[in-house]
Parts: sequence; structure tokens; C-alpha cells
Amino acid sequence: MAVAVASMSAPAALAVFAIFVALDLSRLAISRAHGTDEVWTLQQDIRALRASLATATSPRSLAFTERRERLLEHKERRLAHRQTDPALRRALFVSHYVSVAKALVGCAFAFAMKTREVHDDVEGASSFAFDSRPVFFVRRSTVRLLGRFLAFPHALEWEAGAVGLVPWLALSASASVAAARGVLGPILAAAGAMPREREPFDERVSEKRKKRA
Repeated sequence: MAVAVASMSAPAALAVFAIFVALDLSRLAISRAHGTDEVWTLQQDIRALRASLATATSPRSLAFTERRERLLEHKERRLAHRQTDPALRRALFVSHYVSVAKALVGCAFAFAMKTREVHDDVEGASSFAFDSRPVFFVRRSTVRLLGRFLAFPHALEWEAGAVGLVPWLALSASASVAAARGVLGPILAAAGAMPREREPFDERVSEKRKKRA
């Protein structure tokens, strides 16, 4: 029986990272143009404040209840004001599905690169089996203490320097966010290839504008 294996090479692994970076750059562009990051932050803060108020039982926590309630009310007004913008709602929808696309890309690469086709020379039939070999190898001196993590879940089986699919996808997914927002995003913004960052909503400025109108 002859086996033809479709294994992930270094170029294919870098292609996964490049796709992740492109998707994260698109999310950054949407955020800069419409302020979606501010909305996500407000939603997280509101959930945290509500949970904190619901579990406030100690005298120390109860002492800050009134302050937290005012902060919660302020953030809820900001969020309600931001969500009245139809363009923002569309941006949130698109940004959400860009994240879904990133997850689907990772799953598709995992399936495509870790599945091998097995040909039976006798019967001429073919089937698919899971390929549990490393994605690619790097020098042992470059991984050191990270060797076992990069080889997960085969740390005891593979040699130092072997990189598994799950660790590579996890590192690529997190590193792409840092690369997009910390490196490429600012460079593209400086070159004029990225939308201008939207100013955060200021309730006091909004109230002043209403009074003037």
C-alpha cells in the first residue's frame, strides 16, 4: 500500500498567517472608520459593571455601588447613542463575520493540511486518514523552553523543534492581531492607506451641540 501525504510546508503555514493578518487589518480599518472597538469595549464594561453590582455584598463593595451605578448609566447612554448610527450597525455586522471568517480559515487549513489520502494499490480504492505529523520544523535553539508547547499534543513523541498544527494556528491568530494593529496598521495609516480613526463619542460635547441647535 502506497501513501501520498499532503503535509503543511513552511510556505503554506506562512500563508495562514498572511490571511489572518489581512483579515485583522480589515477589522482594524472598519474600527477606525466606524468606532466598532469602542462599542465592543462599552459592551464588555457594561457586562462587567452589571455583574459587579449583582454580586456586591461586602461593605466595601456596597460603598462603591452608587459610583458604579452612575458609571453604568453613563456607559449605557454612550452605547445607546452609538447604536443609533445605521452605518455603525452595519460595520459591527461585517466585523463580526470577519472574525467568523478567520475561524473558518483556520478550520479549513487544519482539515486540508492534516488529512492524508491513502491509496490502496491492490484494490485501487482511496480513503482519508488523519495525519499526526509536525507541520514543519525549526531549529532547536530557537524554541528552547517553548519546544513542548509548539509540539502540543505530541510533546513527548516529537523531537525538539517540531511545530504542531494547533500551536501554529493559535500563535498565528494572536500574532496577526499584534502585527495588524501594532505594526502594519500604523504604517498604512501614516501612508494614507488606512481610514482615519474615528473620535470617541463624548457625551458632554454632544449635549453642547444639542443646546446650540
